[in-house]
Amino acid sequence: MEAASLSRRVKLFRFLLPLLIFLLVLLVEFLLRSHQVEPWIRWVRVAFYGLLGPLVTYLTLEWIAQQVHSRESAQESLAAANRHMACVGELLKLALSAENLEQALSQMANEVAESLGAEASITYEGIHARAASSQNRPGGQTAWSTILPFSPPDELGESPGGLEIRLTRPPSLEEEQFLQVLTAELAGALGGVRARTLDMLTVFDVDEDLRAEANLDRLLERLLERILGWAQARAGGVLLLDPDGFIRPRVTRGLSSLSQPFVPEGRWKEALAAPGFVEDNLLALPLKGQSPIGLLLVEGEAEKLRQQLSFLRFLASQVASAVRNAQAYLRAEELALTEERNRIAREIHDGLAQSLAFMALKLDLAERLLISQPERALVEVATVKNTLRTQIREVRRSLFALRPLDLERYGFLESVKRYTEAFAEQAGFRLRLGLPEQVSLSHASELVIFRVLQESLTNAVKHGSPALVEVRLEARGERGATLEVTDNGKGFDPQEKARAGFGGFGLTQMKERLEARGGSFRVESEPGRGTKVRAELPY
Repeated sequence: MEAASLSRRVKLFRFLLPLLIFLLVLLVEFLLRSHQVEPWIRWVRVAFYGLLGPLVTYLTLEWIAQQVHSRESAQESLAAANRHMACVGELLKLALSAENLEQALSQMANEVAESLGAEASITYEGIHARAASSQNRPGGQTAWSTILPFSPPDELGESPGGLEIRLTRPPSLEEEQFLQVLTAELAGALGGVRARTLDMLTVFDVDEDLRAEANLDRLLERLLERILGWAQARAGGVLLLDPDGFIRPRVTRGLSSLSQPFVPEGRWKEALAAPGFVEDNLLALPLKGQSPIGLLLVEGEAEKLRQQLSFLRFLASQVASAVRNAQAYLRAEELALTEERNRIAREIHDGLAQSLAFMALKLDLAERLLISQPERALVEVATVKNTLRTQIREVRRSLFALRPLDLERYGFLESVKRYTEAFAEQAGFRLRLGLPEQVSLSHASELVIFRVLQESLTNAVKHGSPALVEVRLEARGERGATLEVTDNGKGFDPQEKARAGFGGFGLTQMKERLEARGGSFRVESEPGRGTKVRAELPY
């Protein structure tokens, strides 16, 4: 404001000062009229001082006015540039802080409208956002409007979006140039928001796949599909190292040349330590645990893959986690099989083998008494028959417990229903079953709960001989569940060490498995009053 007023004052004095100088010369000549000077000389002096002086003054002030005007223009341009830079900076800040594309569009439209003092709306990827201030402005005041697209239309004549501006006056050339720059910055910022949103969705989808899928091959196929879709790549694969040092293709898509195991050499060997291109446009990222376990391959445009390398490394770490978890699960299953073999061996040694030896002795005795004491021989044979029936039931129960679990085929809840009903029919007790409509557990948690159910039912039949067993499963939060198995059998004293390890896993093993996953395990029992087993897996 001060610079503008100075410019106006200089322009005003540019006309006033020459006039004052001319009048002053006339006044001086009038006061000196008493001196005897030729009239023509007086007029020459008036012409010289009264015209030359004002002219010089006018030119001087004109030059000063031009300099002041140039300074004012530079200051106005600088101020406008600062405002424009602040607007662009605020837009970039909003793009970085926005949680999603819709929020970014809304906040950016408000910022553009406030900075330009105009109505503004932004359309991107089919999402439209209009500045809140634009909705409250009175109509009929728009003197100039335009739509600036973010990119040229494609073959179908469609554009990903654009910026629409409405002003109450036509913009200056500088403002039009700034609108072009602003549109380009908006396109870049919104592209960044879209890419970040896609990254977050990819991470979410990958996490859901890791939780939902237990089969390694299907899991790797789903993860590879997510990764190739995010990277917009044309081919890829997951290759794993076997114990013999060969790289074996586990899951591939579009990589027909990689179908057989091979020994890693050259670039392939280097890729097991750090990401690198093993072939033109084929990026290999190492899958690492404590040592290399394989490679993630992505085929696409090399330069684009280099730009995506950071996030691809993260996705490779997720694939590596899936492989490590699957390998750990297989090792756990092997240990479980070993435990189950040992349990069967103990049961055969402590139960079936001793019963068979007992029956053999009884039959020998019956054979010796068959002629001399036939009635007692019949009693011994009856004892053998009863023992044999009991052992047949035990063998059937053991075989039933060894039936493979098909959680993947039927789902967790349906498998629980089928197993408990079949077990109750096999063991000969009444069953009360309470299941929720839905429960959300990881595959590992489902397996732990199912094992606890198996052991609880087995222990109830083997040690309690119940007439009624009640099984209740309840969902607990988003990722938890509570299992209760209650029977009306003989019961026992939990404090007795003799009872602390019955069953395949025993009370201690079941408790350790649950607590390892953040859960809890409790057994309530009294002699003659049945037993309740309660297992919890909180979220």
